[in-house]
Amino acid sequence: MRHAIVGAAMLLVAGCSGPPPVSMAPPAQDAAGKQFSPPPAGMAAVYFYNPTNNGPPINVTVGAMVIGRLAPTTWMRVELAPGWHAMSCTTASSANPSSITLAPGQMRFIDVEMPPGSSVCSIREASLDAGRAAVLAGQRTMQIQ
Repeated sequence: MRHAIVGAAMLLVAGCSGPPPVSMAPPAQDAAGKQFSPPPAGMAAVYFYNPTNNGPPINVTVGAMVIGRLAPTTWMRVELAPGWHAMSCTTASSANPSSITLAPGQMRFIDVEMPPGSSVCSIREASLDAGRAAVLAGQRTMQIQ
């Protein structure tokens, strides 16, 4: 009986722990992204970040492809070709579209979050200063390839 109780308790703890909501990038990649290096020639750099302190993981989509997930205080950088790009944020209960037009050499910042009390994620361009501050305060997530 005692073994059954211990076994049940272990299963309960294991079930609650689950996998992390996002895969974090190695520290060297986090540090490299925080240098804000220019994008490769002919490309634009876009930083997606979630500045909130709590909330669900949010999928970020560019075009038809999910490029990654953001948890609170995380970010990711992607290089995109110049031109118009559809983008969206998606959670288990919401989706919200937006778009951006990029020029070669540009660096842009996109705030992706689930505001407190809201049931819908938001995705919007942020200022250079706000974006840099959020990236410096956060941790880099792995981009989905």
